[in-house]
Amino acid sequence: MMWKAKWSRFTECVCRRPGLVLVLLPCLIVITLYLVPGDNYEYEVLQYPSFKSYNITEGMVDGYLVWNPKCHMLSKKPLDPSITKFVRKEKLEKCPNNLVLSQISREPNGSVFLSLDPAMHNDVTCCWSAIVRPKVDKPKKNNYDSTISVKQCENFTGQVALPREVEVAHVSCKARTKSKPKAKTKSSTKTVYENVHAILNPEKVRDRNVSQSGNSSRKLSVLVLGIDSVSRLNFYRAMPKTEKHLREAGWIGLKGYNKIGDNTFPNLMAILTGQTSQQAYSQCKPTVAYKLDSCPFLWHNFRNAGYVTAYGEDETALNTFNYLKVGFVEPPTDYYLRPYMLASEKLLKVKKRFNMKYCTGPELSFERIFDYAVNFAQTFVGVPYFGFFWTNTISHDNMNGISSIDARMLKRFEFLEQDGILNDTMIIFLSDHGMRWGEFRTTFVGWYEERLPYIYVWLPEWFRRENPEAYRALAVNQNRLTSPFDLYETLRDVLVVGGGDADPSPGCSTCQSLFAPVPRERGCQDAGVTYHWCTCTAFKPINVNDRIAAAGVQKFLDHVESIVKNYKDKKGRRLCARLKLKKVHRVDEVIDFGAENPSSVAYFYMIQTTPGNGNFEVTIRYHGDSNYTLSDSEVSRINPYATSARCLNHGMKQYCHCLK
Repeated sequence: MMWKAKWSRFTECVCRRPGLVLVLLPCLIVITLYLVPGDNYEYEVLQYPSFKSYNITEGMVDGYLVWNPKCHMLSKKPLDPSITKFVRKEKLEKCPNNLVLSQISREPNGSVFLSLDPAMHNDVTCCWSAIVRPKVDKPKKNNYDSTISVKQCENFTGQVALPREVEVAHVSCKARTKSKPKAKTKSSTKTVYENVHAILNPEKVRDRNVSQSGNSSRKLSVLVLGIDSVSRLNFYRAMPKTEKHLREAGWIGLKGYNKIGDNTFPNLMAILTGQTSQQAYSQCKPTVAYKLDSCPFLWHNFRNAGYVTAYGEDETALNTFNYLKVGFVEPPTDYYLRPYMLASEKLLKVKKRFNMKYCTGPELSFERIFDYAVNFAQTFVGVPYFGFFWTNTISHDNMNGISSIDARMLKRFEFLEQDGILNDTMIIFLSDHGMRWGEFRTTFVGWYEERLPYIYVWLPEWFRRENPEAYRALAVNQNRLTSPFDLYETLRDVLVVGGGDADPSPGCSTCQSLFAPVPRERGCQDAGVTYHWCTCTAFKPINVNDRIAAAGVQKFLDHVESIVKNYKDKKGRRLCARLKLKKVHRVDEVIDFGAENPSSVAYFYMIQTTPGNGNFEVTIRYHGDSNYTLSDSEVSRINPYATSARCLNHGMKQYCHCLK
């Protein structure tokens, strides 16, 4: 008699605090919205506990991260009992031959040197090659952002001065192998060491390399550091040392930060352009040459305002602007790390772990990105800059992977503080979403975590003193609903103060800078978050055999077929199977607390298809009179599909089960 126990707790609470009746009365409907168990899923965990206390001033309710008339966002524990079986501690694994025996140094006069470690044996012969990104006049193929050219290897001993235009260098060292006494063949050589180095030469942006020392109109630099696929709760679980340091050092964590799209691309495009996924695909056309180059990324606006810009990302096959997209014809920022990471992956031995290129040569791939980020910030201390750095290799396919780098990330944040980088820089440390697929995602906590990535913001002391209201507002916003569109508006705020300009977000006209208090009464629609991704709503279970529910399932299957039937091979043969219904695990009516007199009803489906056993979460709107609408941006494939969709290298891979 579960409902009786819940009702008893509720009435007991009300009797103790009769003054709460007026507050609680509108919420009585919530008590009826518990979910019944579904086959193979654990969504019954979605519950609304009785209210223990309500702070009118702060708008906080126990058991909720965000609570207002439009948003009831639950608070969950990092180690909820339903997910403990999925959580484990991963150890850091060193890279093979992990000694880095070469390094780049820069002299005060701007000269750049490549040096070998004295430990390198005298009988070793070394050479270096410049790695360049070929210039493209008229790209005929879509691989221009994935092409590098390796120049002739030039021998050197000990140390060599590099030309100032070199941005990536490959070093290779060989030793002679001794031949057997009676062998007729000459002795051969084998490679005993090689590595790839990124060279950050500030001479490239000399026109902007002017110190701000003593300048009263101080510009705030921006450094964005991202780790893919990490929820806020997973960050708490897996990186407790780093989380503790950030919290105690005065970083602001936004607990109500809700993603706005399925994967990395829509969530980062919202931050960098203010666009929705649909706007990004229609206006920036990421599958067409030159279109991303002309896309209104904020780093262009920062550059026009005198900022030095940089962008880097590891696991090049999965890069945000290259996975199922064509990338950039021209480097998008002053310093662009893709050629460096391509060279590291192509020219060095790769160690795979977590299904990613964990090691490239003697270095961890994620450290190549974050070490460059730190070097970039060091190099331009006193010069305004905008740096955007993202890592996939540790976390994209394994939610526990980040537990292996907790200590190393802590050291980097401690170094940022010790080296004075925090004095001039707004640092945004965040993720795009939580884990999107796997058995973990079949739990309610998995559904919840996918939608709530972690985000922390650091503001320098001088900025806090000069802008106390902005800092107070950011602190207030910790427990209010926010989204990537708000982050775009915040960066636009920084840009305007720095002498630049950018258009307001076209994707969310009601979103705003986090330097002002977000409205306490705010729902997902106000933050640019659609029903499918919204964690402010509740669910009312519907019989899966209901006429309206069944028609919605068929609408989804017809929609998928309208897409995959067009995927054909060179001979015109169909590539993907027609998906059929295997099982409807559940259907729920979405209860939107912020909607007044809605013109449609949203339904949340959990559908399994065949062939391939694809598991989908789908939000479909019913407008009455058998009229249904759905969008690809509100469909989640929550089990892996890379293998089953291997015949397709473009389009909606999540819908495809290859016929061959």
